[in-house]
Parts: sequence; C-alpha cells; structure tokens
Amino acid sequence: MASFTILTLGCRANRADSEALSRLLQGAGWRLNPVGQGAEVGIVNTCTVTAEADRKARQMVRRLLKSCQLVVVTGCGAAPKGGLAQSVAQWERVILLPPRERERILEYLPKPLRLSPPIPAPKTRARALLKVQEGCNHMCTFCIVPLVRGPLRSWKGEELLPQVERLQGEGYREIVLTGTHLALWGRDSASKLEARAKGREAPNFAQLVEYLIKHTQDVRYRVSSIEPMAFPRPLLELMAAYPERLCPHLHLVLQHASDKILRAMGRDYTLAQYDSLVGEFLERVPGGVLTTDILLGFPGEEESDLEILEDYLRRRPFYHLHVFPYSPRPGTVASTLPQQVPEALKRERVGRVIALGEECSHKVYDSFVGTERPILVERLSANDPQRVVGTADNFLTVEIPGSSSDLGRMVTRTIPRRLL
Repeated sequence: MASFTILTLGCRANRADSEALSRLLQGAGWRLNPVGQGAEVGIVNTCTVTAEADRKARQMVRRLLKSCQLVVVTGCGAAPKGGLAQSVAQWERVILLPPRERERILEYLPKPLRLSPPIPAPKTRARALLKVQEGCNHMCTFCIVPLVRGPLRSWKGEELLPQVERLQGEGYREIVLTGTHLALWGRDSASKLEARAKGREAPNFAQLVEYLIKHTQDVRYRVSSIEPMAFPRPLLELMAAYPERLCPHLHLVLQHASDKILRAMGRDYTLAQYDSLVGEFLERVPGGVLTTDILLGFPGEEESDLEILEDYLRRRPFYHLHVFPYSPRPGTVASTLPQQVPEALKRERVGRVIALGEECSHKVYDSFVGTERPILVERLSANDPQRVVGTADNFLTVEIPGSSSDLGRMVTRTIPRRLL
C-alpha cells in the first residue's frame, strides 16, 4: 500500500505545514507510517535558520534514504537560497520541493500501485496548529528565513473558518495560531491594497483573533510565538475580555536583554521597550504566563551582556525559556561579524541560562499552586496509570488524577504541587 513517513525540524509553522502535508496525502489515500517503520516515501520538512539546522536536515535525509524508496525534502532548507539547495538536490532518490510548491507534492510522487483505505480520525485529540500567516520582511542579522519563506501573506478569517470547523469536527479543543511572523498578519501588500480600496486601515492580528473567537464556539485559541516588533496591543485586551476562549499565555520572543546585542541582531527594540510590553501583559491579563526564546553566543557577546540577561530573567516571571546557541548561517550578516564566540563558551553560557530558566519555571509554577485553571488533558502519565498530563490555559504543564476517558477533554482542576 502507498505509505509515507515525515520528519519535521524547526518552528511551529513548520509543524503546521507538516500536519497539512499529512492530511493532504492521507486524503489522497496514502498511509502515514511511524518514523522508523519504513515507507515508500519519506518527507523531511526542514529548517535552515542555522548551519546546525542544515546539518540535522542532511542527517535526517540520510536516515530516511535507508528505509524509503524516495525522499522529499521541503521547508525552508529546500528554498533556492536554503542551506540544502546545492547539496541534497544532487543526491539520488531525493526530490527538492521548495516551500511555495509544497502543496503540489502529489504531482512529484510516483503513482502508487495500491492506495491505502482512509483511516478515520482518532476519537480523542487535543491541540492543533493552524497557520494564519506566511513570510517575514524583518531582516534580523542572524536569520535567513525572510529569503527562503518568501513575501508576506495573510489568510483572512473567512478563509480560515472552514479549517477551524474541520479541526473541531476531528475533536480538537485547542487551536494554536501560528505563522512566520504573527505580528505582521495583515501587513502584506494584498491586505493593505484591499483595505485601502475600502477606505480602511490595514487589519492587524488582533482583529483576526477577535473574528475567529466571535465566529466559532467550543474551542479555545492560543497564540504561538510572536515578535515584539509590531505587536498589536489590542491582543492583550482580547485575552482579558475572553479568558475562556483566548489563552492567557504569551510566547514573546526576546532573544537577548543586552541592548548592544539586540542592535547587532537587528532586532529594532530595546530591553526597555520589550519590558514595557511585558509589564502591560502581566498587568492587564489575569493569570498570564510568559515564555520566550533566548539566543546566546552571538558575535560580540561578552560576560557583561550575559549578566544583563540573567538579571532581567530573574526580574520577570518567565515560565519557560527556549535557549539555543548562535550558529553562523552562511548568507547572513552575522556570519561575517568579528568577535565570534568560541563554541565551548557558548555551551557554558547556554548551560547557565538553562539552569536559571529551571529556577524561574519552578517559581512561576509554584505561584499558581492551589488555584483553579481549565486544563486540556493530552496524554496519560508515564509514571502512574491513574494520572493524566495536560496543559492549563496559561501553559502550565500539570499532572492530575484521571484516566483514558479524560483524553481530549477540557477539565477545571486545582493546580497541584509539582511532583519532585
């Protein structure tokens, strides 16, 4: 039977793309096999934000070539300026499928001898990803994404509603809105021209979220990673006004707290400006929880810069830090900068900040112990068959009493103490 398997690297936007590819293939009669089981076709959805991401992608392609007859490489690394365009494209049994051609994947695959019967959707599902925006025009000096994802594109609320309805029909209770640069939703040329023709201002991301809330029921929305540049302040008002529909959680990308490093990164904001937004969120959104990304070892980063970052992380309640080392990406400005930080020093700094992040996470979690929160039950506990693991509306991961009958359900429970 026609079968495929898929491996995904990178951000939630990539994960959303992989889910869309999987639905497309399964809808055409292909069977999804678990990774490692082997399949006729293997798919690697790549990230190319760093040279390390390119290396991992090549490693994944080699892995799938051992168990698949054909491997399709897509995602950012497969774009003309992506990190795999010149190397992997020359390999035998490999097809390079740029991001803009991803939805045409069936045209590139051999016609299978026998299709698989459709597999019904599982009865219990929890969280789904919905991509509402594509592309970025903000050229951070370390990032190649604007050159590989293409120009800005926004999907209108009425275009997204059928997808939301389908996901609800499949049993999903939470939908994560994702994109390359969510804060730029509605800033693309087509949206601006349409608004101008109607005598209106260009729409913003908060308006899309409000539209989805008002035109749907029985599903809650979560905002995926969002940048502070062009952040729509009305989004905070929506979080406060619709606590049961819009999760009080903000993954607000920081990258660094040193203004010197932020300037070198081309981030277009200062720590004071970022912190002002953080203060507004914490003041206006009851029960709100913060998470963020941290990039360490950027060229020119000194011990004093790291101390500024550590001091800031101690002053604000971050529940989770996605910490990663800077990796030079050919084709970016940062790769040519002097004062590249030695790899050993990067690893040491990453370890320090991860450890600090664990301390911060425990403090945030403990501050909610004893309070009641709506929790989406996602899986059984690996340690206790009479307990389940879920995610609270504000992104706390909790383990509570429950059974398999609770999977996919939204329950209101008291946040328990952490299990040591």
